[in-house]
Amino acid sequence: MSFSFRIAAFTLGLVCSAAAQAADDAVARYKNHMPRQITEMSPAERSSSVPLNLIWAANLAVSDKGDVVFQSQLNSLMYNGLADYERAKKEFQRDLGDEPTGKLTVGQIYTLGYRASRLNLTQVSFFPLDFGGTLSADAAVVKGTSKIIDERIAYPVNYTVVECLRKEGYCHYRQIALTLPDEKSWTQSYYIGEIANEYYKITRWENNQIDATPYNDTACRINQLSFNFATKEYFEIARNNTAGDCNTTVGITLPRLPKPRVSQIVDGQDIVAAEFRRLSNEAYGYYSGEFKKRIAGTKTSREVDR
Repeated sequence: MSFSFRIAAFTLGLVCSAAAQAADDAVARYKNHMPRQITEMSPAERSSSVPLNLIWAANLAVSDKGDVVFQSQLNSLMYNGLADYERAKKEFQRDLGDEPTGKLTVGQIYTLGYRASRLNLTQVSFFPLDFGGTLSADAAVVKGTSKIIDERIAYPVNYTVVECLRKEGYCHYRQIALTLPDEKSWTQSYYIGEIANEYYKITRWENNQIDATPYNDTACRINQLSFNFATKEYFEIARNNTAGDCNTTVGITLPRLPKPRVSQIVDGQDIVAAEFRRLSNEAYGYYSGEFKKRIAGTKTSREVDR
């Protein structure tokens, strides 16, 4: 794979964002339907217009085990789903800011499942978090986490290794990333994938510095490696490779960069820790409001009523 692979991944993201907007519109249209309203639609209408996640929610609700699943999920979120199922459902709806009817809509059922699953996304230690660069007369290695300066990278939990061989005249660039799921993900699990596996031609190797450009120079943008081992600064610089906007092979037009996009390979420990801290804080926010009041030491609604 070459730098064009990363451009293709970016353009695929643009396509997916358009599809995601259409899916969001469909969710907004059907999320307040009751399960029976979905299951009693004709198969053709249901499959052509209702988002799959809401169909799953409706099917689960009308199944023999639906209430047992919901009780378990409510319990995991510290609602009293087993002992007082009706009250638990109403408290969950109230925490969502919805009317506490005790009758779960397909949107609420999906959100309940999402929140319960989110609690199981514990921190993982897949990536070696070593950072730095080593340089000898004939070889060099740079390791760390790629971070786009002034922008949020789509995959902040990543690990990048660049190995350069002076005699052979090239650098081998590899990057893997841990994709973190969100509410729109099909499953609440991590995905590890290779983002880049590319070769660069060394254009400069002197004074503790290495510059390199990709062998494939036909992409919409050209990525240059610029490493300074004396100052411990390791940059990637993406520049336009066309005079105007660039039409890709997948039918997406990439606008010209207003300025070079600079990424830096840095020590990723704080970046990775911040991402998992964000996940942990998000998961805590899904617990029952009554439970969080107990943790905070404030009176719950039941105690106030006494």
